[in-house]
Amino acid sequence: MSQTCPSCEAPASGRFCPQCGVAIDAQCRECQNPLPAGARFCNQCGLAVSAQPAAPARAKQPALPWAIAAVTVALLAATTILPRLTGDEATPVPLAQQQGAAPGGAGDPSQVDLASMTPRQAADRLFNRVMQGLSAGNNAEVQQFAPMAIQAYGMVPERDSDLHYHLGELYRVTGDAVSARAQADTILAADPQHLFGLYGAARAEELRGNAGAAQGLYQRFLDAYPTQVARNLPEYQEHSQGLPSMRAAAQQAVGG
Repeated sequence: MSQTCPSCEAPASGRFCPQCGVAIDAQCRECQNPLPAGARFCNQCGLAVSAQPAAPARAKQPALPWAIAAVTVALLAATTILPRLTGDEATPVPLAQQQGAAPGGAGDPSQVDLASMTPRQAADRLFNRVMQGLSAGNNAEVQQFAPMAIQAYGMVPERDSDLHYHLGELYRVTGDAVSARAQADTILAADPQHLFGLYGAARAEELRGNAGAAQGLYQRFLDAYPTQVARNLPEYQEHSQGLPSMRAAAQQAVGG
């Protein structure tokens, strides 16, 4: 016989509500008096049935908390296997710098406070883990952490050229040339001479197999290099050790 759930008022039959799981024929929480099906109040003590404890609803949970939890677990895994650094924050290293890539962060892993990290710090930590794996030739590690880093950057609310460059490199190492080029184009749309945009676009075209297009972009990078470096942008400062390696790679690509 069909009846109404005393908790969520959904149509129900049998002993339990198919919507929220509450027992249809339950006892009063206050006096343990048996409650007849569909009762809204206990006929013994008058307690409202809606105040009775109910089983948790099986509603679909938002995806974002699960994504944040996954990134947090990945970040913890990354920090527990990284060597100690002297600085408080790691500096992201371009993929062109094949030697001495910075590990993923500071301090003893037991002292890493994940709750104190901003989304950007967490994403950069994972990015550096990918870079370390790349410099060590550990492709399995790169493929493991790169998607996690991409997901982490997706949670960063404020995006700048440095973030788009990092994303482009992550897409490139996973073989997604289209997304890598899209990140470079985003940088170039704001600044057509930005070194990260030109370099990232050239690398994406190399991955696509477009050698001519890549060489043209590398030449634009070299032409813009002196003026752009003189601007001393924050992202250039952070990658100051990697920029000469990027220039060397561009010169080699154009045969200079």
